[in-house]
Amino acid sequence: MPHRLAWILVLWVLSSGALSQQAVTFPQAPSERLPVWRGYGEQVEAVLTLPSDSAGRVPAVVLIHAAGSYNHAHYEFYGAALRQAGIATLGVILFRAPSRTHVPTDLVPHAFGALKYLATHPRIDPDRIGITGFSLGGILAMYTASSMLAAEHLGTGPRFAAHVPVYPVCRIHEEVARNAERLKRIANAYANLTGAPVHILAGGRDQLEDPDSCQKFLDALSPEARKFVALTVYPNATHNWDVGRDYRYFDRGGCNGKGCQVDVVSSVDVAQKGRQFMVDFFVSNLRRSKPN
Repeated sequence: MPHRLAWILVLWVLSSGALSQQAVTFPQAPSERLPVWRGYGEQVEAVLTLPSDSAGRVPAVVLIHAAGSYNHAHYEFYGAALRQAGIATLGVILFRAPSRTHVPTDLVPHAFGALKYLATHPRIDPDRIGITGFSLGGILAMYTASSMLAAEHLGTGPRFAAHVPVYPVCRIHEEVARNAERLKRIANAYANLTGAPVHILAGGRDQLEDPDSCQKFLDALSPEARKFVALTVYPNATHNWDVGRDYRYFDRGGCNGKGCQVDVVSSVDVAQKGRQFMVDFFVSNLRRSKPN
């Protein structure tokens, strides 16, 4: 059934029950290298949802969507499962209209702004905040593991405690790791990582890049940085395997940046495996670090 995953997404939304949910806004966290770009607005929109029956301070995970724009059902597929595990979610809304022209480095201040916002929230434990993202959002989930970028945007403030980049276009990260000229805005970003655990989820049939692109990225990291990053590749998964529908689109970044038609095949099995892995990873790595 090609649309079975779409129905699963809807069921997760409907089964999430009464939620402590609110729309919030917060400022970006710019740096001299990556200042606020007003094309996206100075304030960031998001939806904060606390787990049901929670008391005291709880861990949280920031979710960041793909270039295909904010999708509430996609967020809830993961968000509902995270909240059932006792983890609050902050679903960032970067933009509401689909576009393939967004530059990931322009959005780094949004991701760090989300961390700063959560770290000051009275219901969130500032030492237990993770981040995940999908495609474009996955790029940001990886960028925020950079020690250099974290220091530039946050100073001595909080750091993300765990990262799960999902199909994060690893060829871009390999270029960053090798200090490619076209990505000089964030040169040396991966020379050192914050030390928080990172686990990449990738598809072996992702047509945006070669099947071994994520492994090439890991190989390009220094030995010290490499020990913090792990990788799971689902061999038969395409890009966007968890969005609940099959489709084809032209991506100018497809086929290693040459531009090509990209096939997306919905996979219930991979989506469920990836979601369970994500929940287990964050539960394990966002354990209570100190008393509230």
